[in-house]
Amino acid sequence: MSQLTLQELGQQVCKRVAPVWPLPRSIAVNPWWQHREASIREVAEYEQTHKNVRLLMPASYYQQRWLREIQPEHLAQAAQEHGLQQSAQQLLQALQTMDSSAGALPSIAEVMNSGQERTRTLPWRTEIVHQLSQFCALWVNYPEQFNGADSADALYLAWLDIVRHDRGIELLVGERRVEEELATLPRSSAELWQLIAEEIPLSMPEQLDAWLQVALHDIYGWASVFAQRRWARELENSENVYDELDQLLAIRVAWELVCWRLSNATQRERFVDAYQSLAERRAQTVHEQEVLWVWQRALELSYQTSLAQQLGQLQPVTSGAPQLQAVFCIDVRSEPMRRALEAQDKGIQTFGFAGFFGLPVDYQVSESLVKPQLPGLLAPQFRVTQKQDAAAQAQRTHSWRAASWHRSLESPAGAYGWVEMSGLAKIWKLLERSLWPKPQARIGSEVIRPREWQITKRGQPSLCERAAARAAAEPASDAELAGLAANALRGMGLTENFARQVLIVGHSACVANNPHAASLDCGACGGQSGEVNARVLVQLFNRAEVRRILAAEHGITIPQSTLFLPALHDTTQQVLRVLSTDSETKNSADSAHKGDTQQLEKWLEKASTSAQKEQRGRLADKPRAAKALQQRAANWAELRPEWGLARNAAIIFAPREATAKGHFDARAFLHTYYAERDPEQAVLTQLMTAPMVVAHWINMQYYGSMTAPQTFGSGNKMLHNVVADGVGVFEGNGGDLRIGLARQSLHDGKDWYHQPLRLTVVIAASISAIDKVIAEQKVVRELVENEWLYLWQWEPTTGDLQQRNAAGWQAISKLQETQHDLAI
Repeated sequence: MSQLTLQELGQQVCKRVAPVWPLPRSIAVNPWWQHREASIREVAEYEQTHKNVRLLMPASYYQQRWLREIQPEHLAQAAQEHGLQQSAQQLLQALQTMDSSAGALPSIAEVMNSGQERTRTLPWRTEIVHQLSQFCALWVNYPEQFNGADSADALYLAWLDIVRHDRGIELLVGERRVEEELATLPRSSAELWQLIAEEIPLSMPEQLDAWLQVALHDIYGWASVFAQRRWARELENSENVYDELDQLLAIRVAWELVCWRLSNATQRERFVDAYQSLAERRAQTVHEQEVLWVWQRALELSYQTSLAQQLGQLQPVTSGAPQLQAVFCIDVRSEPMRRALEAQDKGIQTFGFAGFFGLPVDYQVSESLVKPQLPGLLAPQFRVTQKQDAAAQAQRTHSWRAASWHRSLESPAGAYGWVEMSGLAKIWKLLERSLWPKPQARIGSEVIRPREWQITKRGQPSLCERAAARAAAEPASDAELAGLAANALRGMGLTENFARQVLIVGHSACVANNPHAASLDCGACGGQSGEVNARVLVQLFNRAEVRRILAAEHGITIPQSTLFLPALHDTTQQVLRVLSTDSETKNSADSAHKGDTQQLEKWLEKASTSAQKEQRGRLADKPRAAKALQQRAANWAELRPEWGLARNAAIIFAPREATAKGHFDARAFLHTYYAERDPEQAVLTQLMTAPMVVAHWINMQYYGSMTAPQTFGSGNKMLHNVVADGVGVFEGNGGDLRIGLARQSLHDGKDWYHQPLRLTVVIAASISAIDKVIAEQKVVRELVENEWLYLWQWEPTTGDLQQRNAAGWQAISKLQETQHDLAI
């Protein structure tokens, strides 16, 4: 190779893998995040040409949407934007005649079975993926069982030692020479790469890159796990002794080398011919996607047109003296509850803010369990914990025992042995869960008590987390706490005109028997409940010394009569309630606040009832019973306890006064933003580099789980088995680790519930302010100009909208004008 060695090219391939977090900390990620420097159309062409991974839905999907969501005017505008001079009938006919039969490029393992009838043996690729996946599960779950963890080739050497003693592989694939070839592999990954470069007859860098992508794609679930472990090390600046992801690819191509040596001339010729036809494959993909992109854009316009109409007609409300203020997470599921709460009284104001409320903290549940309570993009700077009284210790012991029992049932042995040995002992529990079901709280949430929180500096993490936990923790100073409070207040747009009562509302999702429960909790809190962050922030806001520093040094004066209260929004049951607080906070409330309690409870109860009715209407079976949501959350056999963030499509940064009269149907993230209070665009920069990116990740996770379900979706929930104590799931008993969303999170059993739309970002700020952030922030510029999302500028007072792309700004009204008269 001329510039990069094959090993270096492999390292470049590994850098394109997006991370995926373990189940207990599951957060959404754009599966193409590492490709954002290229346009989405270039990535779509590359992914489909090489791996048959699609960023567009099949032609049949768009046909089904024609004259339902997609109307003639949408298709006309989409065709105009893409420069196609075709009628609606021609575009529809192109869908009907489209041939999408081309598959992915083959790996060497895949061509090993060409031309052979295999009735009693497994395909090579199937057995390789299964063997390697089982090995990765052992590596992740039992690292102490492997020697040489300080070696640069630790993962590769561990695999080599195991696979050389596996006599079953020869029997399963029907090839007696496997053991002999495995014995010839070098014990150095560098030497392995050199052998591969010498023996595999692909000379062009593009061909080699494609082959390495295909090989890694076979085990992409585990590649994503190792990418997250790499991400975590880089985020915390920890030393990197070895890189599991690079070694995973080395192991996979080691199998390719073995297969090459065992292949015949016909199989080798088929493999080489496939990679020499890259140009023809690319031309076919470009031709197919040219039409599909028009239909995809038309689908997005079907939503954007109605959104633009609503934004153009909204009239800002005039706010008077606030009676109650509530700060919610921007999560799309909060939007119906915010509307329902505001409808109770004209004096109720709600605000939207990222659900971790700007607190860069992790939560130490016990000596052995620490939960990050912030987005995956950030590293925690502080640690919060509570002193454990006798009641908390007892509750924690009970929860740990229950969790241990539950994990034992998830293990392969537990699926049979434990049930046989202790089925009678647990029969009462099974009956109780069936007859009197109760939603389950996540581990850690149930030990929280209405007690004071201790906040300490986290500092630089130690290489040994246990040693770091034992180290003396330095308490955060009042000045540092006031700084956190000031940043939170500015971020949520609440710096003046405080109400007497202010709710800080975290959110969680109580469900039963759901390995993916974290994906329903707060993504901004790292896949955890937002209760911890809400409680800690309330403690800061109510602290007298913090308020003094806020007024003296940050120019934010909180009236003495203002009381902050923590609250929790259960999105599965659509229940909003105030959390109990410690005695210190209770004592700070005067008699007037106590008199407000009954009114507050009535407002929350009525808001919950209204939001529950709306949520029941979104469910596939549309239940009418008032307790239907609670029963659904408690049902251990329920596949769709709620829709999560399905159908998310937009994020709006604007004053709530501007959006208060809108009805966004739980499809929009709503973040409060006052441009006039942000002259230096400091807050806007934070919004466009953090909440906007997180919303984009969520949006693209749902998008990818629909367009490429075999790679970025986790399949059928009914077949899930938890792997390696929660690192992920298998669909069935083996194969690659499945990542992304299950089909039940996207489909109601009859039709798709979610729509694969790129996120529309709406910002109520000046064009110059937005352009300043785009110019200064490379990530934001890539997302906007490479069309990974849409960016709109909105003027609430006039309703005017403009869209930004690589060519600059253009009025939305002009974009929606079309000169095409498409025949239907």
